Amino acid sequence: LCQWYSKQFVRFGFLPANGRVPFSTLEEKYLQQIDFERSRNEIPLLDTQTGEVIYGINALLEILGSKIPFIRTIGKFKAVHWLLHKFCKFISYNRKVIVAVKCGPGTIDCAPDFNYFYRGLFMGLFLLLNTVLLFPFHKIILSPLPFYHISIWQLQSAHLLLVAMNCVLSLRFSWQKMFDYLGQVNMLALLTNLFLIPLFAVIKLVGAYPNLIIVWLLIVTIIIFKEYLRRMEYTGVLQNHKWIASLNLAGMTGFILYLFS
Repeated sequence: LCQWYSKQFVRFGFLPANGRVPFSTLEEKYLQQIDFERSRNEIPLLDTQTGEVIYGINALLEILGSKIPFIRTIGKFKAVHWLLHKFCKFISYNRKVIVAVKCGPGTIDCAPDFNYFYRGLFMGLFLLLNTVLLFPFHKIILSPLPFYHISIWQLQSAHLLLVAMNCVLSLRFSWQKMFDYLGQVNMLALLTNLFLIPLFAVIKLVGAYPNLIIVWLLIVTIIIFKEYLRRMEYTGVLQNHKWIASLNLAGMTGFILYLFS
């Protein structure tokens, strides 16, 4: 995630081409100038000429403000800065759940600290969002299908049962591993919804053709299945707890069969 947005800063001229360097390839003299423990949670911006280092939202405001000064000005307001700081912490503490990619090659571990509050907040907010999105999905995407006959409350009940099943499966793990596993499952549900949201616009433009919806759903299913395998491998579930992955996949298969039986 850090690599992606820092690459965009270079692309649009906010940073020079050599202005983004991964921790794994950073020279020792620069590593000594930054607070590494803080840098794991708040991305640092180092001025190599003066040695000054700023972190997190202050670094982002400085970068953006170099081209768009009013952003830096707005960001200095106490309430705005507080909100931006909390949002950055929310993203930072959950970035490994969002992208599920290990740190680059080398001996430096740049993974953020684990924070139960922000991980729980992440899961709670997106569980709520995923639940709310089932209402328009039921009405706009699923209801036009000739083999879909359940009510919205039956759909919500099946969703709740799937959530409960994953919570029970997660009890097999340690507390941190439990939050990692549930975070990844939550993220998979969110990705599914994000892939389905554009279908709203397509249906609005061309109509709710069942064949179109079926093809879209099949494509999303294939993408999410591949992503599921990647994320479960990232968390070590596939390697060390195959039975949990098997039960999870069986539960999701049962959920899909229930929807369209």
